[in-house]
Amino acid sequence: MPAHVSIVIPAHNAARYLAATLESALGQTYAEREIIVIDDGSTDSTPALLQGYGTRIRVAQQKNAGQAAARNHGARLAQGDLLLFLDSDDLLDADLLTQQVALLNRFAGADAVYCDHRTIDDEGQITADTGALSYPRPSGDILRALLHGPCIVTPALVLIRRAAFESSGGFNQIELMRGYEDYDLWLRMAAHSYFIYNPRTLVSYRRHPAQATRQEAYRLKASLATLSALEGIGETVRARGTADLLCFYAARLRESHLSAAWAQGQLGDYPGALRTSWHSLVAQPTSLRAWRTWTHALTNRFARPWRRP
Repeated sequence: MPAHVSIVIPAHNAARYLAATLESALGQTYAEREIIVIDDGSTDSTPALLQGYGTRIRVAQQKNAGQAAARNHGARLAQGDLLLFLDSDDLLDADLLTQQVALLNRFAGADAVYCDHRTIDDEGQITADTGALSYPRPSGDILRALLHGPCIVTPALVLIRRAAFESSGGFNQIELMRGYEDYDLWLRMAAHSYFIYNPRTLVSYRRHPAQATRQEAYRLKASLATLSALEGIGETVRARGTADLLCFYAARLRESHLSAAWAQGQLGDYPGALRTSWHSLVAQPTSLRAWRTWTHALTNRFARPWRRP
């Protein structure tokens, strides 16, 4: 019997792009699927737009709580064996589910499969044909690739076995992780699970001026979220324990402390910057950059503008 797929779409004031997103989900060639939209407290015309789709989609409402909470809400309602989380402004190619399900069926030991993406603008025009050159794209154990950085730029690239999603604890709903909760999830899953890479480009990832990932505050917060996500898998990484992985993880953690300290300074949290930079200094006492970062945090704590060392 074919696996049943649940496509979960969180939507907050998403009326501008949501119809195109829904049509791309409804247009999938894979028949065994359902579409669940969580209206995350929208105050625009999103509710009316959703009502127009009738029984072709399932809709649930919640008070505005963010994408992580909306995705987790949708996962709890889902009836599928496999889950795909689609942002309300991204688009799926028609054969995405057909291809991704086939790969998961072929590799029974994998818990997820991820494909590649193209980038589109707010008008739907292609601005980049592929994102494959940005980060490594391995299959199997992808933890090291994720330690390099967020090689999975939007959740729609990933089709996940529901059991693996649930055992990982789902998306982290804490405030710090808002907008960065998907990277945190992939890290936690990759610490235990295998991912299969599908080199086909099957998702259109939309970049537009209102998007959270293009805001300066988001980029600063991302440094703090990355540090939290890396620290969160520390026990698992140390338990897996290959010398090469431990060395690389420690290096990424040191670098992340420095980046987070700079971000805290930019955001005005000088005591936090001092604490975070101290962790990096303790870990690498011979590093000139660590000393400079800690010194900047100390001297700029009260009034002087923070400048990246």
